[in-house]
Amino acid sequence: MALEGLRVLDLSRLLPGPMTSHILVGFGADVIKVEDTGAGDYARRNVPLVLGEYGATFTATNAGKRSIALNLKTDEGRALLRELLADTDVVIESFRPGVMTRLGLDPQDLLAEFPRLIYCAISGYGQHGPEAKLAGHDINYQASAGLLAQRLAGDLSVPSSVLGDLVGGSMSAAMSIMAAILQRQHSGRGQFIDISLAHGAMALLAHTGVSEFNGEPGVPFGESRLTGGNPSYGVYEAADGRLVALGALEPKFWQGFCAGAGLSDLADLNTNGDAATRAMIRARLTELFKTKPAAEWHRLGEEWDVCMNAVNTLAEARTWADAQKDALFHEYEQASTGRKVRVLAGVTGNLAQPARPLSAPPAQGQHTREILKSLGKSEEDLARWVAAGAINPDA
Repeated sequence: MALEGLRVLDLSRLLPGPMTSHILVGFGADVIKVEDTGAGDYARRNVPLVLGEYGATFTATNAGKRSIALNLKTDEGRALLRELLADTDVVIESFRPGVMTRLGLDPQDLLAEFPRLIYCAISGYGQHGPEAKLAGHDINYQASAGLLAQRLAGDLSVPSSVLGDLVGGSMSAAMSIMAAILQRQHSGRGQFIDISLAHGAMALLAHTGVSEFNGEPGVPFGESRLTGGNPSYGVYEAADGRLVALGALEPKFWQGFCAGAGLSDLADLNTNGDAATRAMIRARLTELFKTKPAAEWHRLGEEWDVCMNAVNTLAEARTWADAQKDALFHEYEQASTGRKVRVLAGVTGNLAQPARPLSAPPAQGQHTREILKSLGKSEEDLARWVAAGAINPDA
């Protein structure tokens, strides 16, 4: 696999960092999850629990990894981390800026000590900006980036997906890490990667925000062609109360839809035109879609080749994914019950690469002994570090 033999130390918790290393696992990397000897990654216990075991976030992002528990507040714990770094390609952390330096593990010092190391720091607002020390969650990063404002007036619902975390953070970090690996092949040197969740979230506004970014007035959300302003690109309720997604933007699709639906008088109208024309078309379509159930509209979308399908629930999306015969899921066996658990692959773009069976998400510090033994450490060493509080007592 592309990253076979690559070693990653992941010091992060919760979602953006662990999902980053989950993506790397999917490409063959060996990821060691570094947790503290106290609470560890508290995503382990965040509800909802999947099959009564780990929290959903932890379950989704930690299969196929190993875990070592180190207390980086001790000299011994920091020394052990440095020994691991000597044979590590990538380190990922998601502390607030300055935390690693206060622990005596300054990123630039580590890069000087291990010049081939790729150090990826994931934070809310970057390492050096005016808001670098601010606390935040995904909703705050989307708010800063202007992404949260992309909704209809009066809509105060929480976004359906944590796009700042997963796109601004995980996807950006994984791509940057892979680019750094490629660059290291030429230069022989690693680098520091500064990932800001808020900055990365702005990537999702590349086309909708370009006018405002250049000081020009933009089209309000709900009125632009891709956010509800164009009636040929929208969601409609079918006869059975289910929803149908229509994406007949291009003339050939719109005209094909009108021909099939018996709306020949609308075929040559500009669906991006004046407000009155758009409102009239939307009213006609609203009435039309209520004449057939969603499944029938889905079938007609295929028959007419016009970008139209039923809106799946998550349960239906699972059934849809099963029918694709593509590498959408990884699978592991739950340690406590032997049941098979499926988690989405971090990146599913390479359909030629089969899905991987992975080991179950590790217990906190589960591989501490195994990893330290691989460094040539003795039982006496382990006992001494347990006594010093540098590693977990069960090691």
